[in-house]
Amino acid sequence: MSFKEMFQSKLFIGIVAGIGIVAGALVVFQAGLYVGYHKAGYSYGWGDNYYRTFGRPERGGMMGMMGWGSRGEFPDAHGAAGKIVKISLPTFVMTGNDNVERVVLVNDDTQIFRFRDRITSASLEEGDSVVVIGSPDDQSQIVAKLIRLMPPVDSGSAPVPPPVVAPQGTN
Repeated sequence: MSFKEMFQSKLFIGIVAGIGIVAGALVVFQAGLYVGYHKAGYSYGWGDNYYRTFGRPERGGMMGMMGWGSRGEFPDAHGAAGKIVKISLPTFVMTGNDNVERVVLVNDDTQIFRFRDRITSASLEEGDSVVVIGSPDDQSQIVAKLIRLMPPVDSGSAPVPPPVVAPQGTN
């Protein structure tokens, strides 16, 4: 049997095709491993930064491991409330009642309201009381979807309501 006959035989063609199929399957498998590794790395990084973004539980033990706060409540899952302490747009830093600083990222999709009026991020000031709703990113920031400025709080615990303006033409 010559080389020409061997290369044209059905057995040789079947062996080469089988090797090609196995090599293709290995390439697809390796691509799946690559994608899975990067997805797992992102997921791990997100989970690692989650409590830095939304506050670490205040007590340890089994309750702390399960993500419960000191009074049995869940940590702030997708938002925070507190005062703005530093503004450097497109981000600002705020602190809540737990004195944990959270970095909030404001983008073009963020809606910002003072009472019913929509405002811009340039209207935010240090000391403003805000409620932020958003989602964490992989850099421990809250990507804000909604920011609502709250009425200022005086030395008591009740917020100061906005002034009531009577409609025109009424007594």
